[in-house]
Amino acid sequence: SGYAGYGGSSASSSSAANGKYAGYGGTSSAPPSFSTGMRQRKQQQNQPKSHIQIDNGNEDNDYEDKYNKSQSEDSVHAQISLRRKQRDTRSRTQQARLAEKSIAELGVMFTKMSTLISQQGEVLERIEDDVEAAGGEIDAGHDELVKVYGMTKGNRGLILKVFGILIFLIVFMKLY
Repeated sequence: SGYAGYGGSSASSSSAANGKYAGYGGTSSAPPSFSTGMRQRKQQQNQPKSHIQIDNGNEDNDYEDKYNKSQSEDSVHAQISLRRKQRDTRSRTQQARLAEKSIAELGVMFTKMSTLISQQGEVLERIEDDVEAAGGEIDAGHDELVKVYGMTKGNRGLILKVFGILIFLIVFMKLY
């Protein structure tokens, strides 16, 4: 015979006669989940107790009771471990999604950085070209200044003669 549970009758229960778990005062074909057991306990508190199981001192019933109780405890432990595994899986999935999001953001940042670097490389090339062009212009300007200096140095005597004549004419015109 099967286990009838607290307040149930193992002799009158058809599922208990088939060797199945009858729960807390009811008949059921499978061991209850944690929430089902809580519901049955609440219903039992609201209903008056009509059956009381009496231990006849039968060792076979004690063994079956312990066996069925250990099976139901194993079932509860299995459900708890399953929920823990599901929670851990969800947590790992969330962490993987977060890591994926961070990697995607890093990819976007690296793309932007490479674009900025290539743009700056182009700007540096333009600056380098401008510096080279400015250097060429400076060299050309220096050459022109050297030519002008050479021309003025060779004509100094002529320039002094022209200024001397101008001063003489100015002074002569004032006196006259």
